[in-house]
Amino acid sequence: MDFTNIMRDKTDYLSFEEINVMLQWCFEQGRTRDYMLITTLFRTARRVTEIIGKKPFTNYKGFRPVDIHNDGLIEFDILKKDHVRRKTKSGQKRDPETIKKLMWEKGPRRLLFPVDDGYLQLIRQYIKHANIYPYKRIFPVCRQRVDQIIKEIAQKCGIVRPRKKIHAHNFRHSLAIHLLKDNPNDASVLKQLQEILAHSDIKITMHYAQFTQGDKKASLNRLFQGQ
Repeated sequence: MDFTNIMRDKTDYLSFEEINVMLQWCFEQGRTRDYMLITTLFRTARRVTEIIGKKPFTNYKGFRPVDIHNDGLIEFDILKKDHVRRKTKSGQKRDPETIKKLMWEKGPRRLLFPVDDGYLQLIRQYIKHANIYPYKRIFPVCRQRVDQIIKEIAQKCGIVRPRKKIHAHNFRHSLAIHLLKDNPNDASVLKQLQEILAHSDIKITMHYAQFTQGDKKASLNRLFQGQ
């Protein structure tokens, strides 16, 4: 698969090696919270506001210990940037009162998501050792602080990108890329990825799946091998 033409920024994802370097730096510096923050961003593929919450936290709760179910699924508030459009489909501007009303009515969606068993063990250990109460946010920081943390760690580790600095959303992109890269010939993975990323339309998810001519040739060779 050609993973260089998937997003506007052609380098907008991180390799496993780069992520592991960042995690190792956090471990060596004793920054356990930041270690778990990066791990959570990558291995859940959630948007940063879905993990840390959003004011008012009574409506947008963020990730809490109580959200981890006994079966290993995790419940998140699914938030999208500007999830209430400022204009109608016809292009007319909505007045501020209408926007507020729509935001109040729409609110977040509560959905369950799977995570790998290794991450589930790590986050449970972290919650226990950090003594985080069931209804408290696991990462009580603001979005700006998260991006500061990510940029700082990336700089310390010498991980750079030509167009812009490393930020929290890179990890969501990275999981999508690596999941497809690990299963390049399994069409069902694209549908699974759509559900993991909570995309409303699979066309959005398909931006992550672009194939080279060599990939397509190899698939045809496998199909007709021995014919």
